[in-house]
Amino acid sequence: MKFIALCLTVFALSASSLLADDSSFIGTWSTNWGLLIIKQGEEKLTGKYSGKFSGTIEGTVKEGKLHYKWVQPNGEWGSGVFTVSEDGNTLTGTWGGANSETNGGAWNGKRES
Repeated sequence: MKFIALCLTVFALSASSLLADDSSFIGTWSTNWGLLIIKQGEEKLTGKYSGKFSGTIEGTVKEGKLHYKWVQPNGEWGSGVFTVSEDGNTLTGTWGGANSETNGGAWNGKRES
């Protein structure tokens, strides 16, 4: 019985940390590429960015990193990855063309809300 209780506790803590990882990305970010707004979708995190370029992102959090795909209205697309600082106020990441998450450059920002 103690083993089952321990397993349920570990599962609950693991599930809550996964939710915390997802929610740490949600918000409005002022980035080097313009404004980025990330929201919780049905199954993935979704977002919109505007500034020099505009488009959408969609991705999932794995091991504390948001791996996403981006798409622009002109049909260009690519991939990327974001991490959030421990205090939740800094977004650090990279973007790339097609399936590369890094060959495009840096995409970093500060939380606005």
